[in-house]
Amino acid sequence: MLLRRCVPFAAALFLLLPTGEVRAQSDQDRAAARSLATQGAEAFTSGRFEEAIDLLGRAEALVHAPTHLLLMARAQTRLGRLVAAKETYLRIVREELPSTAPSPFKKAQQDAREELAAVDPRIASLRIALEGTAGRKILVKLDGQPVADALLGVHRPIDPGNHVVIVYPPGLSPMEQAITLGDGERKELKIPVPESPAMAPLPDGSGEGQGTWSGGPGEAPPADPPGGAERKTNVLMLGGGIAAAALGIGGVVVGSVFLAKGGATQQEANDLSETNRCESPGGVGAECGPLIQNRIKRLDADAASQQTTGAINLITGGVLLIGGATLIVLELTSRPEPSRSAWIAPYVTPTGLGVRGAF
Repeated sequence: MLLRRCVPFAAALFLLLPTGEVRAQSDQDRAAARSLATQGAEAFTSGRFEEAIDLLGRAEALVHAPTHLLLMARAQTRLGRLVAAKETYLRIVREELPSTAPSPFKKAQQDAREELAAVDPRIASLRIALEGTAGRKILVKLDGQPVADALLGVHRPIDPGNHVVIVYPPGLSPMEQAITLGDGERKELKIPVPESPAMAPLPDGSGEGQGTWSGGPGEAPPADPPGGAERKTNVLMLGGGIAAAALGIGGVVVGSVFLAKGGATQQEANDLSETNRCESPGGVGAECGPLIQNRIKRLDADAASQQTTGAINLITGGVLLIGGATLIVLELTSRPEPSRSAWIAPYVTPTGLGVRGAF
């Protein structure tokens, strides 16, 4: 019966659009709205209610007409969206039409009052009550959409049918619960929410770190074992000391090698000078020509460079070795019980160098 009534009703939609009772921006807007309204009415009579709502909504955005809204409300009702349909009907009913309004507009308003009276009792009501939240802020979704805090614990209008409620307690897995409501049915859904796992306190023991875990729903915060932060610090200190000591040993070895090489180069220069009597009393010897003198100068320069490099590496390596050994000793001697007897110290002998100790 309703579908048959929509054919002449659809004709009224676009016949009335050019009148002075509608708010149009231009002739193009009126023509476009008329076309969209016609397409929307055809979609409605064919049972394509989603398409009808979209087309009529576009027409309404261009030119306001109660006839647009009435057909939209009917399509929403057919889809079971009674809450949305009620709001659309109310827009029509609450509009103050002038006395000069076209009779189809007045008829649309009268039909909206009658149909609203039939739809309103069919709307269901649901109260979502969370138990055990103790003031905690809990995310709740109804059919995939977040539920405002103001709607928790009170009855709210809802379309009849099947619905899914999901609760996301922090640090725990989501809790899902399905519910079905009939026309006009009033239900209450109580969901006990378990306590969330305690958040790990800050290393100083102040506990201010509680509740700072930002993981997603169902993810538990990582727990550090007792004394974990202190052990990490100790490991870093010990590792840094060992690394510095190792670098120091390397520097001492490299420095010693360059010093030894510089001494050998200098000895070579001295032997060459003595063999060729370059420093004989009374002047340069006959065998000490320009080539020999240049070679001696190069050897002297090389010896000086090698000895300087060796001294720098030896000093730097010694500082690193002593610093690293100090860190190791401090870290080991600060440990309780068994570690108090541990010791370590560098040594240098005529035949080598290294680190020795007891653990």
